[in-house]
Amino acid sequence: MAKDHTQRLDSGPWGDAIASVALLTYSLAVAAGFSRVFSGWEFFDNLAVIAIVGHGGAYVLRVTRTPIWAAFPLTALVLVWLVGAMFYRETYSLLLPTPDTWSLFRLDLDVIGRQFPTAVAPVKFLAGWNVVAAAGVAAAVLLADTFAFRAFARAEALVPGGVLFVFVAALGTDRGRIASTMLLVGTGVVATIVLRQHHAPVRSATIGSARPNLSGRMLPVALGSALAIALIAGFVGPRLPGANAEPIYETKGGNGGSVTEVVSPLVDIRSRLTNRSTTELFTVRADIDSYWRSSALASFDGRVWGIPSRGLTRTNSSIGEAAPGSIQIRQEIVINNLGGPLLPAAADPTNANGVGDIQDDLRWNADSATLVKTGSDLERGDTFLVESASPRFTAAQLAASSSDNSGDPIYLELPADFPSSVRETTLGVVGDMTNTYEIAFTLQHWMRDNFEYSLEIQEGHGNNEIESFLRNRVGYCEQFAGTYAAMLRTIGIPSRVSVGFTPGENDGSGTYSVLGRNAHAWPEVWFDDYGWVPFEPTPGRGAPFAENYTDVPQEQEQPPAGGDTSDEGAVPGSTPPSTVVTPTTIVDPGTPAVSTIPGIPAAPATTTPPVDSEPVAAAVSANVSIPWRQLGLLLLIGLTIAMPVIVRRVRRSLAGAPRTQLAGLWDRATVAMEEMGLESAAGLTPLEVADATSSVFAVAARPMQSLAEVVTEVNYAADGEDKLNKIGSYGTTTLESCASWCRQVERAVTDSLTPTAKIRRYFTVLR
Repeated sequence: MAKDHTQRLDSGPWGDAIASVALLTYSLAVAAGFSRVFSGWEFFDNLAVIAIVGHGGAYVLRVTRTPIWAAFPLTALVLVWLVGAMFYRETYSLLLPTPDTWSLFRLDLDVIGRQFPTAVAPVKFLAGWNVVAAAGVAAAVLLADTFAFRAFARAEALVPGGVLFVFVAALGTDRGRIASTMLLVGTGVVATIVLRQHHAPVRSATIGSARPNLSGRMLPVALGSALAIALIAGFVGPRLPGANAEPIYETKGGNGGSVTEVVSPLVDIRSRLTNRSTTELFTVRADIDSYWRSSALASFDGRVWGIPSRGLTRTNSSIGEAAPGSIQIRQEIVINNLGGPLLPAAADPTNANGVGDIQDDLRWNADSATLVKTGSDLERGDTFLVESASPRFTAAQLAASSSDNSGDPIYLELPADFPSSVRETTLGVVGDMTNTYEIAFTLQHWMRDNFEYSLEIQEGHGNNEIESFLRNRVGYCEQFAGTYAAMLRTIGIPSRVSVGFTPGENDGSGTYSVLGRNAHAWPEVWFDDYGWVPFEPTPGRGAPFAENYTDVPQEQEQPPAGGDTSDEGAVPGSTPPSTVVTPTTIVDPGTPAVSTIPGIPAAPATTTPPVDSEPVAAAVSANVSIPWRQLGLLLLIGLTIAMPVIVRRVRRSLAGAPRTQLAGLWDRATVAMEEMGLESAAGLTPLEVADATSSVFAVAARPMQSLAEVVTEVNYAADGEDKLNKIGSYGTTTLESCASWCRQVERAVTDSLTPTAKIRRYFTVLR
């Protein structure tokens, strides 16, 4: 009966490295799949570093024969440290995480937990989304490498990365859908073939010659198969029935373009605040440009700005008096696609009525500056006539006014658990200023100069979202307005958030077409002599007729180039680029007078950079840049650990003729046995050394005896060297069998040493 002899294929000294590189390539394809949920490609550098360090570190631990019970947690700790260094390195002390690191991590997780149910891709690679993505890639890398090289898995090792890729694809856009899938399939095929070859047994032939080693043909076969399968998947997949059908379950939060309002005006308008829709919501025929305010939100519970419970009054008579110096604005407002009960109008309405059947359906709430249609929501064709006394202010007037009596404590209220870091950041910006106008002006320009406007940041203005916004310095108008108002409240200045619309497109005859992309939110600050005054901290936006006290010219979302009027999300024509951190003017009474505020006499000032030392005020670049110093240190440590392995493998690859290689194997085996107490082998024959081994370390006696017999025959038989190249019963040459016996001796010795002795042997034995 024929015998079936098998052994694991030794694919050469670099076989493990080749398999690791193949699996790394697959992990990089998984990382590239995040292009479906992140804008741009700044995310890829960070995720690629995680994949490289994860697979590279696991490889070093394998070649140093670190057992799985130590290698797995050690690799996990390295990846956790690296993720923290990438995104929270300003909180590290002596290259180690601190309590501030974990606090920021918990804050980001809380923000993501609240945003996830409604988040719509693409998002920015920051504000917690970066940490979640990095943690996902790190987990996939750790599991894949463990399955592949500790459990000898093949295709099964691809499952963690594949699951992550599918999850990301389900939440993402169609960006690069086919290309990323083809890349994943191609690299997955290569990794599977390489791992199968690396782990495959070699069987000896019972009739004829042994099957040749396929290592030389493995790479071309793997690459050819991967290319063919990837091309087939990319061509056939999109053409299968149902490939372009609607999803069974919509995970992206709807189309984001709804124009139906619900209860809270900020929640209602949010879908339009982040949506560049060109749907016409309403038209206004008016004398001059204005922001059209839907409501002013006074209450803040730490999560939501809202309208407090207040009574409504009829609007069939005067609803207010014109303030001194205000400009009258007559408006005819015609509803098109705007739903809900709130009617936008210029500040501040003094008279308002519906036209026709809805003449008596309009009500007014002075506390929230809100016009409300009763009986039913706004409907297409509803027409309203509104007169407003639009206030006008100068910088000198506001600077001379106090802000001590807003009439209601609600405009100063903050939740009990509101983060103290927000007040610290506010004081870091305004310094010792006490004048309300100077504070409001300085804080406005600090945001405009140091923050970036982006619609790819998810909704939210609660406590944690405010901390995250101040740390990442990227957001859209809701976060600018909500954070600005909350910051003022921390230092005792009454404030609120208004929601509504920028002027819209003027057709040249005084009729403004207000579109979905014109939705906007802005803060208002209380001045005792003038009431509520709007400011504009959002870059790329500027209220009409406010430049003389805000120093911000009128500006709004512009139509896309080419006049595209589709509803698919036009690209704004005036969104400013990311700004660079610039010095901020902070008042200091002991410094010579300098004035940067229009209309205000020179006040003592000193120019200092904005406060960046606290974690909550770290620049956005800290979240997307690679921590080169920490990575350099990590690379140096890795090279130090890997250097003995590299030296050994280079020396062995340069061993030369078969007889020289055999001499090196015997030398390695005897040096290993000396670790177990064998006296120097000098002066003893190989067979005498083998006999001594049986009494000193019996575990290694059998492989040592086999190796000694070959060494004796090669050295003393006439045709001894020819034997080294012969194929034995296991389908390998005698020299390859000798290498296997040598490794058995070394492994047995290493497993018997103490941890300290293992480390010493690893760094001192370089043969």
